[in-house]
Order: sequence, then C-alpha cells, then structure tokens
Amino acid sequence: MNKEEITAHVLLAKNGDTASFCKLYELYYKDMYRYAYYMLGNETDAEDVISETVLDAFTGIKNLKHPAKFKAWIFQILTTKCKRQIATYISDRNNKEDDVFENTLKKEDHPYASNIDVQNAFSALNENEKTIVSMTVFFGYNSREIAKLLKSKEGTIRSLKSRAFDKMSKYLKEDFA
Repeated sequence: MNKEEITAHVLLAKNGDTASFCKLYELYYKDMYRYAYYMLGNETDAEDVISETVLDAFTGIKNLKHPAKFKAWIFQILTTKCKRQIATYISDRNNKEDDVFENTLKKEDHPYASNIDVQNAFSALNENEKTIVSMTVFFGYNSREIAKLLKSKEGTIRSLKSRAFDKMSKYLKEDFA
C-alpha cells in the first residue's frame, strides 16, 4: 500500500469506516507485534499491549490531526503501552522473588528470535535504549525521526543509540569469550 492509499484509509477511518481501520491494522500488525515482543519479551503481553493500542487508536483516530503520520502516531501509543507494562514488570519484580525477565528468556518462547544471545543482550538494555534500538532496527527510523517521535534532541538519540549498540556488542563478546 502506498502513502496515498494509507492516508486515504486513515481519512476514511477518521470518519468511522471500520473496514479502512482494519486495513491499517493489517498493514502494521506484524511490525507492532515485533516491536512489542522485543520490548516485553513475552508473547502474551505483546498481544495484550497491541490489543490495548488498537482499541485506543480506534477510539481516538478521529482526533488524529495529521493522517500522513498515522504509523508514528499508533507506534507512539504502542510505546506508551509497552513502557507501562515494563513498569509493571519492575513493580512485580520488586514485590516478588521470582524474576519476570529470567522467565521470559526461554528460547522456545521467542519465535522471532534467531539467536537467544542477541535476545539476552537486548533485554539487558534499559527502557529508552530498547525503544531506540527497536525503532532503528525494526522500523528503519533514523535519529532525527526518533528524536521527533520521542520529543528529544537528535544528538541525544544518536548518543543513546550508540551506547545501546555498544552495550549489546560488549554483552555478546563476553558471552562468546
């Protein structure tokens, strides 16, 4: 689907056309799932945050000011949902001896992970680093685009991205040493 077709579907969805909204959902579902899954490391939680995101997007699309920015808008909603879920993990982790993150890092639970070591390196990143790496790797956003979406400075994003990839690289080197 080209940009004009996507914008047309967004405009129709803004006017209540559920079939157009469904087409948008179908277009972005896989990317949304990959992003949520890598942010959360759990299939069920990824599906849950996507469901919440889609519901919020469906009810709020009439307020979307720039139809051409639908993808960025829905991913901003998804990012917020993922951050809330991560906060829940941290809260649960602090309240229980059972480590949620360790339990989510089983290879068989990661259908999209080609290498459990990369998955473990990714899970070692903090929340902001995960967001930036995911936006770079999965969606191809550059530092300027990420900075706009996260309402940050481009230089800050470049630094965080560089540190995150360095951290993953060091983790992987240690793992194979």
